Amino acid sequence: MRNGLSNAEVFERQARNAKMQALLVAALHKICGVLGIMALTWATAVLLGGFVADLSLWDFYLISFLLLAESVRLFIIEIVIKLVSGILYCEKRDPAEFEFTDKQPELVRKLNFVGQILGGGVAFVSLSFTFYRIRIRGSSRFSSRDGPIHMISSLWIFYVIVILNSLIAILSVTLHLLFRNFQSIKDTSRGNKHADSLATFYDTIYRTAVEHGMTAGGEVDLLDFAFQKIANDLKRKIRPLIVRTLNKAMIAYMYENNGVTLACEYLRGDDLWKRIAAANLAGFWSEERRIETKQELFWGLRDLIFREGDNASASLNSIERLARHLSPRELQQDRDLSGRPHPFLVDIPNGGNVLDTIVSLVLMQTRSTLHFRVRAFEACCLDPRARDHLYRQVHPHFAQPAVKENISRCLLQVVINQVPNTNRRVAANDEFWTMVSDSNLGNLCIKLAGVLSPQSSSVRIVARIYSASALLLLLQHGGTTYALQAAALLKMWIQDRINLQDRHCYYWTDDVVAAEKVRALADLPVLDWPSVTVRDKEKPWHVLSRQEITDIIAAARGMP
Repeated sequence: MRNGLSNAEVFERQARNAKMQALLVAALHKICGVLGIMALTWATAVLLGGFVADLSLWDFYLISFLLLAESVRLFIIEIVIKLVSGILYCEKRDPAEFEFTDKQPELVRKLNFVGQILGGGVAFVSLSFTFYRIRIRGSSRFSSRDGPIHMISSLWIFYVIVILNSLIAILSVTLHLLFRNFQSIKDTSRGNKHADSLATFYDTIYRTAVEHGMTAGGEVDLLDFAFQKIANDLKRKIRPLIVRTLNKAMIAYMYENNGVTLACEYLRGDDLWKRIAAANLAGFWSEERRIETKQELFWGLRDLIFREGDNASASLNSIERLARHLSPRELQQDRDLSGRPHPFLVDIPNGGNVLDTIVSLVLMQTRSTLHFRVRAFEACCLDPRARDHLYRQVHPHFAQPAVKENISRCLLQVVINQVPNTNRRVAANDEFWTMVSDSNLGNLCIKLAGVLSPQSSSVRIVARIYSASALLLLLQHGGTTYALQAAALLKMWIQDRINLQDRHCYYWTDDVVAAEKVRALADLPVLDWPSVTVRDKEKPWHVLSRQEITDIIAAARGMP
């Protein structure tokens, strides 16, 4: 909050000022263009066309130089605008080479600065030569005795136009660099070193006004621009967490100004990158007030998770982030929402809900990457309401402690059956056990144990971590004893499969927390996390120090 205004309102006010400043600078550029055409017309039609034989050699070359200089100046401005709009910095695709930053804002800033300085330099040189002609060289060819009667006035008119054009051009360059620097300072004032929301909005208004006219520049809508910028950033393969961090104020503005409605439309639309932007934005908004009431947004994410590529990844990432923040504790902070059902458990008309869809996705073979699926499912399992829902599907009266405990006991037996060389004490005629083992919940335990088993040698460590965590969360719902027994049973798998053999990978703090909770249940020692790169999702470019990692591990394991 600043002066009683929310962050979204502050950003909107700053964007409105950026728009007015960009339009002012664009208007000055347009005036320069008009004056340049006037100078060109006057010089070619009047001076070089009517009085070329009477001009001094100095005037002839000076007029020619000034015309060429103005053409070069306008060309520089136009080519810089094209380069700025077309510059494309893409993040490296190899995870080991991720830089977790966006270099494009700095590249654009430098190119813009160089272009404006060159254009302003040409204008200053033109102004200097014109003043030199008038003040220092004297008025030898401005006397009525030295030529035709109208040549004097014609030369004065041309040089006055050039002076005005040069002065306005220098003013335009000065204001452009000043205003754009103001936007960059406002962007980075929130602690985001490479943030560029306001600066990019300023550039967009300026470019649109120069290329398509002042009216078109004035009609650029902030919300439409915001969606397009998020889509463009993601299209350049910038990590979504970086996009979120560097556009945080703009994303809050989008949420408060009809952005959710527009995101729901894009989720159903045909524009690939705006659809991916909308899917990511749902997760970016996870901490916004009353996000749990935006049910249509959750249903829109559900419809995307079976698609391929970035559609499914963006949707699953958002579902994971939302699930981690939609806890009962946070809902109880708002009395009006404390009694609401979990939005992932609300059925879409004539369809299922988000949680059941995630379960189906985990159980089936799809094109979406496994670790995205199990990570989203594990985040859902953190909420007891989600586990209640899964247990209820096995037995409608799961709320009775004895029934819930029996389900966990059967699930433990399901896990035992997945581990070789164990005593399988299963009654073949036990109908309740058969019901549990054949249910989605039983199949989930089989799937998650299979991901952790040595037979799944190609599975990434992140998938193993969250599979183990989700499995133990499901088992502990009927009593912590069952999670402890399962962890003891799977101890060798956890020790061998949840390790840090790949030192070139990076890990998030959530990965550390999930892995250490699992290893603590299995009574295994702490992994050597300081030997690898650990990052915080709130500050992705920041690599955690040894002390920070130690504090996170202590909190995860419940150590003093």
